[in-house]
Amino acid sequence: MDSKKLKIAKVLSAQDKLIIPGLINAHLHSHDRFDKGRFDNLPLEVWMALYNPPTAGRDWTARECYLRTILGGIEMIKSGTTTVIDDLHPGFPFSPECLDAVFQAYQDIGMRARVTIAYADKPYYQTIPFLEELLPQHLKPAPELFDEASHDSVLALWRDFAKRWKGRVQFILSPSGPQRCTDGFLRKVWDLSEVYGMPVVVHVLETKVQAITGRHFYGKSIVAHMQDLGLLTPLTVLVHCVWVNDHDIELISKAGASVVHNPLSNLKLGSGIAPIGKMLEAGINVGIGTDNHNASDTANLFEAMKTTALIHKVSDHEYNKWTGAKEALHMATQGGALCGGLSEETGKIEPGKKADLVLLDLKALSFFPKNNLLNQLVFSENGAAVDTVIVDGNILMENRRLISVDEVEILWELRERIEKIQKKITAGIPDGRELEPYFRKAYYRCIEMA
Repeated sequence: MDSKKLKIAKVLSAQDKLIIPGLINAHLHSHDRFDKGRFDNLPLEVWMALYNPPTAGRDWTARECYLRTILGGIEMIKSGTTTVIDDLHPGFPFSPECLDAVFQAYQDIGMRARVTIAYADKPYYQTIPFLEELLPQHLKPAPELFDEASHDSVLALWRDFAKRWKGRVQFILSPSGPQRCTDGFLRKVWDLSEVYGMPVVVHVLETKVQAITGRHFYGKSIVAHMQDLGLLTPLTVLVHCVWVNDHDIELISKAGASVVHNPLSNLKLGSGIAPIGKMLEAGINVGIGTDNHNASDTANLFEAMKTTALIHKVSDHEYNKWTGAKEALHMATQGGALCGGLSEETGKIEPGKKADLVLLDLKALSFFPKNNLLNQLVFSENGAAVDTVIVDGNILMENRRLISVDEVEILWELRERIEKIQKKITAGIPDGRELEPYFRKAYYRCIEMA
């Protein structure tokens, strides 16, 4: 067939290549890319106080936000990720210039992205049981930062981004977590979801403390509380769900909501192992994410895929029910696509889908000898064999060389800026040290209630 009639600009050889759908990172926080590797052996609630203290700001510039997003994008492309759901927590009040810089970075690097501007309308000390009574007054922020006028201004900004950022890079919604928001604000978020047909990303039951939080705040599971508020819909994307019970799983399944599994951060923060096998058995769509850059220390989805295909084997002696390579790859492609409202566009290689493709070198050691390519893709490969990455028919990387951005130039600029960037991070360390004892006491009081 004549390539000119098909408007083919370039023909690539796929000899000795394995072609797979582009991987979809269904949950990433790009805002902490510069925090990679800072911590170990901390539970979520204490880690939150130390890594980016809520009483300290970092005052990022738009250029720094752009560069950190590009840096994360480079890591993802080089390890075969073509699409990301970036749950951006930029801190409040928002800088529109910094927010636009994140969206523009994904536009420039060529990835498919769904980006949130996360917000919670409760002060941080009201989101963990006992913390408010433990904290001294001087560590509590001004209440006007969380009043109705503030969250209405956030909703207005969200509407603006929803109108301006469409296409390959789009805005979606994120109210952070139900326990971090008032019921009235949550209802407004889901009303907006219905108006725009837009996914809502929300952290749910990540830790044992959050399981206790549901009982303490609502007298029931957080998932059951969401059901009461009408927040479980096919557009709801529940991140983590480590501590869901059987009734929660039933509610999520009936609603047609999705779950994003983040095995690396759940392990590193000691949060637990999500009952993914039960969710899949109940027909729940599940995607895979890498989560925070300093809670899993990677944006490489191959690592999360392999972990997913391994850790659930210890939860059930019925090995015919184990989650394995096939299920993990499905989560990292079609599962993630559904989480992002992208199942009509990507996640699978078939007529009508966008050309989001990854070519892996079958001459790589991970595929030698060729025994079972699916198993070797998930268990043996780490992204080193990724040769070519294509998004929407555009080549972002070929022969392991990035085309969409100048990697050398980006890294050179970052090296010139990194000392100043790290000073912004370390400036918050004293605040974190001051907060840590109170968060630790609240954490242990919750654990004692279990």
